[in-house]
Amino acid sequence: MYARHYTIIVRGRLGDRFDNAFLGASLKPSDGETRLDTGPLDQSQLHGLLEQLRNFAIELISVEETKEPDGHEPETPDATPNEATSLTRRN
Repeated sequence: MYARHYTIIVRGRLGDRFDNAFLGASLKPSDGETRLDTGPLDQSQLHGLLEQLRNFAIELISVEETKEPDGHEPETPDATPNEATSLTRRN
């Protein structure tokens, strides 16, 4: 299983009390949404983070696999080069 970096967008502005709730993710609040940028996560860790969001009743807007901080594309042994990994829900 490969670890990947993700950007997760949630509805609402998550305050300081959530800074330590999502280990390995940095929170960047903006107008009506908060962006969580993760460190490398495997699938199990990603599902755990998403479960935490659900347990806090935080509405998920999108999950997108992102480039690693050094600018390299993550390894995708099962995906074609043009295949994007994302889940988006906008209202």
